[in-house]
Amino acid sequence: MNISLRKSLTKVIAIFIVLFSSPALYGQVVVDDSLQVRLDEITVEAAHSSISVDAAPLSMSYLVRDRAELAARPAATMDELTFSLPGIFVSNRENYALGERLTIRGLGWRSQFGVRGAQVILDDMPLTVADGQTIMNMVDPSMVERIELLRGPSATFWGNSSGGVLYMSTKPAPDAPKIQYRGYSGSFNTIKQEIRLNTRIGDTRLYGYATYFDTDGFRDHSAARLYRTSIGGERAISDYGNLTFRFNYAGMPKAQHPGSLNKENARENPTASNPFFSNNFAGKNFDQAMAAVSYMHNFESGNLTLSANGTWRDLHNPLPFGYIGLERNAGVLRSIYRFDELPFELNIGAEYKIQRDDRLETDIVDGERGDQIRVQQLETVTNQALFARMGIPVNQRFNINLGLRTDRLLFKSEDNLGEALEGDRSFFALNPSAGFSYKLNNSQIYTNFSTSFESPTTVELVNRPGGGNGFNQNINPERTISIETGVRGNLNRLRYDIAVYGMRVNDLIISFQETEDGPSFFRNEGNSIHYGIETGADYDLSDNINLRLMLNVLRAEFDDGELKGNSIPGVAPFRYGSTLNYTPRNQNFSFDHQWVGRYQTNSANTETNSPYSILNFRWSMEISQTFESAVIRPFISVQNILNERYNTSVAINNAGGAYFEPGSDRSFQVGIQLDLF
Repeated sequence: MNISLRKSLTKVIAIFIVLFSSPALYGQVVVDDSLQVRLDEITVEAAHSSISVDAAPLSMSYLVRDRAELAARPAATMDELTFSLPGIFVSNRENYALGERLTIRGLGWRSQFGVRGAQVILDDMPLTVADGQTIMNMVDPSMVERIELLRGPSATFWGNSSGGVLYMSTKPAPDAPKIQYRGYSGSFNTIKQEIRLNTRIGDTRLYGYATYFDTDGFRDHSAARLYRTSIGGERAISDYGNLTFRFNYAGMPKAQHPGSLNKENARENPTASNPFFSNNFAGKNFDQAMAAVSYMHNFESGNLTLSANGTWRDLHNPLPFGYIGLERNAGVLRSIYRFDELPFELNIGAEYKIQRDDRLETDIVDGERGDQIRVQQLETVTNQALFARMGIPVNQRFNINLGLRTDRLLFKSEDNLGEALEGDRSFFALNPSAGFSYKLNNSQIYTNFSTSFESPTTVELVNRPGGGNGFNQNINPERTISIETGVRGNLNRLRYDIAVYGMRVNDLIISFQETEDGPSFFRNEGNSIHYGIETGADYDLSDNINLRLMLNVLRAEFDDGELKGNSIPGVAPFRYGSTLNYTPRNQNFSFDHQWVGRYQTNSANTETNSPYSILNFRWSMEISQTFESAVIRPFISVQNILNERYNTSVAINNAGGAYFEPGSDRSFQVGIQLDLF
């Protein structure tokens, strides 16, 4: 990091300290904008309950993208939307065969692909299946209009693998364009085409989108092609009932896997692929469809919500050490009743999840499936749960919230090879939570105790030394206990959020390899502690200048055994993110800056990923005079303006020191958006 950037960062930290240490934050302040009124009307959808944002006794982040933001930021990956939110760290691997790495307060760090340790919900459909796996390819970040982030353990709300919750909605505002087209092209032969729909037919409101994305990728053997489509709607069935529905599809016919590099190769030749991966045609292709329906009915005593969703996924995954095929069918049934006529808030509910994976693993020959079958079995995971949440208003300022959820998971496997199986697995979890909040005039103080658990996934149970069918009998769930306290509120044009927390994770699930570029295996290995401070601020410098800031300090380390005192790999101890938006008349200029500190790449702490600083620029213009009912928005974006050489992510605990996944050099996007009203 150069001296000027370090000085700039020091100034920003000093500003944060001055702002957040001011006694005025806790005093009586007259607010002249509408933010407080707007927040009072928002409920926390990520908690699938009636908790309002201003009364939620937990740390959370909330992001609503307006039209200018949606036009200027046609995000291709989730890190473009989340880098300025406290608590969450999304590493864009620039590898669509693996997807993005996502951690919340350091939980989920062990993931080799996809997401572990956090619940991800898209338009009320859980992308996290019963065993805790999450595949992010269903999400087109450019379509996301609203984000909610629960930054601590949330098993009371979502059960297994709920170290945090990322909730996203693509539902457009009622006054959004009826038809919207956007297209752009950019570096690495990247092309994106999008079309959105927002209309009403009689009493039914319909909305949806279809997108196409194609890129050659920054690195060799990293090309990808993605199709995504979604259609949803809502209709009042009666004066008391409302029906919503949604169908999503994602297809990825091509996603090449470049693998990771050692430090020298990542620095000297970052565009290179790992020859072991490219020579064996490693990659992924899949088709996935999801459908959901929800019915809400109002009774005199309260409100009943019934929902169901199903998932089908067909995956083909050639890797250097074998060819993995998987056909998945999964579903969720949920019922929640909210009592409205009691002197306190009460939500009760039940949930049933099922996941059936038909797995076939063979050897690989020139990128194609071989004849030698290694694993062939049907894996079934069921999750039964009961949960309740109670909100007790002690007075107009003081609220107490209590929650409890019980989960029972059962893993079964059916052998198709006629071999002996190593048995089924079952897990039981009881997760309480308790919190209170106290309202000041324009702020809220809260404290929260929460818990979560994370079972091993089917992949982690199947992958074990020795191979064969069945499940590993020696891996148990991780369990997390957390306590946090914080304050958030308004100070004239400033919205702020400060949280302090501590967590203990027991029975860590650790990945390891026996051979370089071989499969990853898993075992339980001790405990860890996580503690930190999260701060965020949103400040309107004037009517057309807005500044959003985030500072994140986190210490996550092993707490016993041979690794005691070592830092958890893949977890950055210090991160900073900011966005400056300037909107003169019909134009928008935006600068994004993020700085990620040095972090470890393996559990032994023998290698680190160097710190990096990335600066991006975006511009868009609204041209509305040309047509009566249409708006044209040309836009330009420049990523990594300073052409920083950095590694965007790491392959944790990779054998042979091939930890590093290089990020792209300076890149450009140029496009146009057409809105029809």
